Amino acid sequence: MTATNTTRTVGIDKTKIDVGTSTTLTASATSTTPASDTVVSGDASATANTTAQAAILNSKITIGTAGTLKATELGTVGATATTTTGDATASASNDGPTGGIIASRRPIQIAVGTNAVVEATATNGATAAANSVDGFSSATANTGKVFGLKNVGLTAGNGTSLDASATAVNTANATSVGLSSDDDGSSATAGNDGAKVVGIYASGAKVVVPSDTDTSPEAEASSSDGGYGDGGDDGPSGPLKISFGNSAALSAFGTGGFNATATSVTGSADAESLAKLVAGIAVGPNKIVTGEVSDPVVERTGGIAISFGENGSVAAQGEADGNATASTTTGPASATVALTTIGGIVDVNKLPGASQPDGFGGSSLTIGKDGDIQAAAVGTSVARATSVTAPAGEDVIATTNNTNVVGVSIDKLAIGANATRLYAGAGSTQAATAQSTTSGGDPAASAAVGDFVAGFHDTKVTVGQNATSPLAEAVLGATATAVGVTTTAGSNAAAGIGSKVVGFNEGSLAIGGSITGTGVFNANATSNVAANASAVTGDSSAQAGGDGSKVIGINKAPVSIGQAGSVAAVASGSVAATAASVTGDATADAAQKARGIKDSEITIGTNGNVAGSASLLGTASAGTTTGDATAQTSLSAKGIDNDVRIAIGRAGNVTGTASASDQGTTAAAVTGDASSGSELKAIGIHLGSGTPITIGTVGDTTGTATASAPNVLATTTTGNASTTVDQTAIGIKGSGYENGMASLSMGGSSIVAGLGGNGKGEGTGSATSAANTITGDADASTYALIAGIKKVDFSVDNLTANGRGTYATTATAVTGDATASSDVKVAGLLGHWNTASLNGDLNASAILSNTVLASTVTGAATANASSDAVGISGYHINVLTSGNITASAVSNTLASASTVTV
Repeated sequence: MTATNTTRTVGIDKTKIDVGTSTTLTASATSTTPASDTVVSGDASATANTTAQAAILNSKITIGTAGTLKATELGTVGATATTTTGDATASASNDGPTGGIIASRRPIQIAVGTNAVVEATATNGATAAANSVDGFSSATANTGKVFGLKNVGLTAGNGTSLDASATAVNTANATSVGLSSDDDGSSATAGNDGAKVVGIYASGAKVVVPSDTDTSPEAEASSSDGGYGDGGDDGPSGPLKISFGNSAALSAFGTGGFNATATSVTGSADAESLAKLVAGIAVGPNKIVTGEVSDPVVERTGGIAISFGENGSVAAQGEADGNATASTTTGPASATVALTTIGGIVDVNKLPGASQPDGFGGSSLTIGKDGDIQAAAVGTSVARATSVTAPAGEDVIATTNNTNVVGVSIDKLAIGANATRLYAGAGSTQAATAQSTTSGGDPAASAAVGDFVAGFHDTKVTVGQNATSPLAEAVLGATATAVGVTTTAGSNAAAGIGSKVVGFNEGSLAIGGSITGTGVFNANATSNVAANASAVTGDSSAQAGGDGSKVIGINKAPVSIGQAGSVAAVASGSVAATAASVTGDATADAAQKARGIKDSEITIGTNGNVAGSASLLGTASAGTTTGDATAQTSLSAKGIDNDVRIAIGRAGNVTGTASASDQGTTAAAVTGDASSGSELKAIGIHLGSGTPITIGTVGDTTGTATASAPNVLATTTTGNASTTVDQTAIGIKGSGYENGMASLSMGGSSIVAGLGGNGKGEGTGSATSAANTITGDADASTYALIAGIKKVDFSVDNLTANGRGTYATTATAVTGDATASSDVKVAGLLGHWNTASLNGDLNASAILSNTVLASTVTGAATANASSDAVGISGYHINVLTSGNITASAVSNTLASASTVTV
């Protein structure tokens, strides 16, 4: 049996309307499109779809003063297929242009006078349900491409407001009992990889090149022909234009929901929730295609240009929620949520992974005088795959990706006078769970692997005069959990591998006047990722973060403040990995990098402060009864990590704070080897070669770094146990030549305060590690370099450099060798022929405690301690007026080896 329902609903189509003042034009399109097929024996198929669903389609409208234009589209498509014996297929979709005001061919232009109101609203739902007792069930729900405005330009007078919103909810449910065949199962898909939900949308460029041309992103094209935007009868040119007079307001929202549920008893269960783009305002992808042309031709320039005459306000948000649940009693299960781009105001051609280059029509937002801009992107994804008794070797997979979540990414954002608000925020939350509850099945969970989250990205932001408390922020939270019982390939969980979270990424910020309000430009980035894997029989592997996992406050983005103001960039993160097995290996790896300020030139005209902070927490735990256990925590935090200058014109302070805290790296085995490693790096301020910090009049430069690992532990009963600790903690670190004077002119790093100021660097490191075994060898090693200041030239009043290190390394065996070693250097002021020119006091101190213990009952015990504590080393110190120099070093070292029977 088959049920099919196809509709087309359009309020105004292919019409030109010109009306005078004080006119209200209302256009609406409302439809309900159901399809249902119910049979007892045989296949059931239901299809519901729309070919067009728009309030205004391909129409040109002009309204005079004080007019109102309201375009409202509301549509639902629903399909239900039910059978007892046979397959059930349900499909509900929007297949044509869908939205409030839509141009499906060439762009259209709408003109309104002063004090006008323009509203374009699209609300759509797609629901599909497929149910089979003995057979395969498939449900697909897809609202397609839903827009408030699509390819619609606007020319508006003073006092006009434009509100554009698009909402789409996709729900797919597939259920199969599957009485007679393992080939039975269920499949549910909500959305698809081309689904879009956008408040205001402008198409990207289309370039035709000769048929033998490489169409890769590197392909070049001339824009001498074609165009896009104004909507004249002879063809458009330039980017799509939305222009307002004075005192106007624009709001644009895109909200998408994607929910898929697949349930089976006997057979597979597959659930997918997919979307390509959910945004408030967006420019679509550029396309380069081949054709019968001799030279490249730009058929459509693409892009968008939004402008306000004087005062204007813009609010834009994209919000997407994706849920996928796949559950089966006997069979494999797969749940996937893949949301490609979620944006506030975005040109997708500027985002990481763009298929073609940007730079054709461009994307810009300009306000002539005072402006209020806020943009946000919010993504939430949850995937859960469960199998009770999966066949041996079959997969149980849960995957979530919010690939790009970005507040603002356009070519240019410019405010002529004052920015009363300047905000861009992005938040991504994900959870993936894969579980095989009794036997069989290989669970694999992945969340936020390779994802990008940013407040501002690759945007040139300019404010002519003052900016009130500008803020950029980005947040990622991701958890992956894999639970297995009897596995073949093991349980695997991965969260945040290769993810990048940045408050302000690339681009630039220039403020002509001062920062008002709080007086601070804040750029904040937060990343919290966790991976948990467990198996009764089989290996378990959990990886949280990784070498490519980064969280950065300001990244490669110059910041210029013409007069007074401060810059504060905060990067904070946590990584947690837990792996547990009964019979099998367990591996847990937690790694992340944090930078407060990274390679960003910062200049402040008069008074202000610059602060960069990086804080990381990490933990890794691996445990098994029979097998090897390996745990590793790797953290790198730098408050300021710059290879370009920081300059304050008059008075101000520069502060860099870094903290890398390993809250526990533990590996425990009963029969097998156990290995734990902790690698920590914390640098308060790290200056590249030739990089200066200059303060015009009076100000302090302070760098503080802390690295701590209180519990690095490897324990086993039968097998070898080993621990490694590698730490670096430096308050202020420079770069320069290893030979000769490391001066600014020769490539060194320098810090200069004009009329007066102090320098201070403090580095603190600590670790406690122990390797314990009964039958086997125990090996514990520690290496650390701790310094208050290293390789930086100073011209300041007073200089303080303190280094503190506390380390305990223990190896214990019963039957086997025990070897413990620790090599630690602690310095206050450590250089290589650097200079310090002072007008006051110098205080440098190094305090070191280094304890090494090795013990065994039957075997050889070896304990080696190498300790180096120095107050000042490798500096040329010049006290220009009067002052005191105080240098001290304290070292408490103990090495003890004991054995009962050799």
